[in-house]
Order: sequence, then C-alpha cells, then structure tokens
Amino acid sequence: MAVGQNDEIQLWEQFCKGDKRAFDSVWAYWFPILFKYCNRFTDDKGLIKDVLQDFFIELFTSRSRRNNVQHLKSYLMIAVRRKLLRVISQQKARSTEDLGNDESYGFYLDLSADHPIIQQQELHNRKQVVQHVINGLSNRQREAIYLYFFENIGYESIAEIMSMKEVKYARTLIYRALDEMRDTITRNKQLTELL
Repeated sequence: MAVGQNDEIQLWEQFCKGDKRAFDSVWAYWFPILFKYCNRFTDDKGLIKDVLQDFFIELFTSRSRRNNVQHLKSYLMIAVRRKLLRVISQQKARSTEDLGNDESYGFYLDLSADHPIIQQQELHNRKQVVQHVINGLSNRQREAIYLYFFENIGYESIAEIMSMKEVKYARTLIYRALDEMRDTITRNKQLTELL
C-alpha cells in the first residue's frame, strides 16, 4: 500500500480522531517499515513484535495528543527507536552501558543482492566488499547510512531520529562514513580488485 504525503496527512488526522479504519491502515502501512528498522537493532523478532504492538497501542490510546505531528515518518521512527532501545536496555538491565554511548547498542545493516548500490557485474563480489566495508563502520555510522540511503530520510530527520543536537552532525556522520568506506577500499588491494 503506497501512501502519498497528502494521503498520509489525512490518514493521520483520521487516526488522531479515533477512526478505527484509519488505525488499521496506519498499522498495515507502518508496521512493516518500523519492523524492518527495529530489526537493524536486534534480530529478536518476538521482541520487536511485542515492542511494536505496545507502541501502536500507546499511539492509539494517546492519539489526541499527537495530532500536530509534522514529519510522520521521522516522528514514528524516533518514538519506536526510543521504545526499542529502552526495552533492550532493560533486558540488558543492570548493565552499566549508557544508551547515549556510540557503541552501546548494535545496529545491523545487511545489503540485499537486489539493492541498487550493488546491482552491477560481479554482484556477489561487490556485495561482499561493500558488506565488509560497512561492517568496519561504527554502529551510529551504519544507522545513519541506513536511514539516508535505504529509508531516504534527510539530514534533519536523521539528526532528530538519532538525537543529535544539530543537523550538521548528521551530515558529518554520513560524510565521514562514506570517506571511511572509500579509504578502506583504496587501502585494501584485495577489495579494490574485487570491485
């Protein structure tokens, strides 16, 4: 189900008014998108489903307070990210890790063979090279790359989702990640040969 910007706004307004069909549509459209995003933090699909179900119930029960959302995708991703990281943190509980720490949570980014970035000759080799290079990035860099290139989210929204104080930090994070990827490929002859 594809939803245009105007349709999305109308649907959200109906949802905020308590329309059951709008809730079903919001659930049907956003659940798979948010599930895919959450799956980058943990592979515990049961946990993700539980978190998302609780998340949508909370959304519905407090919907009247959410009618002034301007960027729905960013809003939902920020909220579900916070909820999921809180639950993961509670599960690790009693751990001394700080959620604000760059490496305090995992973020997994696997490239599918049909993604446009790697759709060229020697697809398998290229995928391995790019996956190797991405694995060398920090969790925050991988998350920013995912949001920017896979979810088509702009710098401003990435900064919001990832709790950055300024938009320039999101831009810098992505630029540095791309530079590191380029440098890794340039420095490693074997990787260069595979490309």
